[in-house]
Amino acid sequence: MARLKSWQILRRARISANRMTVIAKAVLTLERQR
Repeated sequence: MARLKSWQILRRARISANRMTVIAKAVLTLERQR
């Protein structure tokens, strides 16, 4: 089950790589502001 979940996450990350980078940037900016 764990492997299947990680596979889904990997596949999703590959599809929405741009979205992931955008989220990462947003998190980084939020952390800096804190």
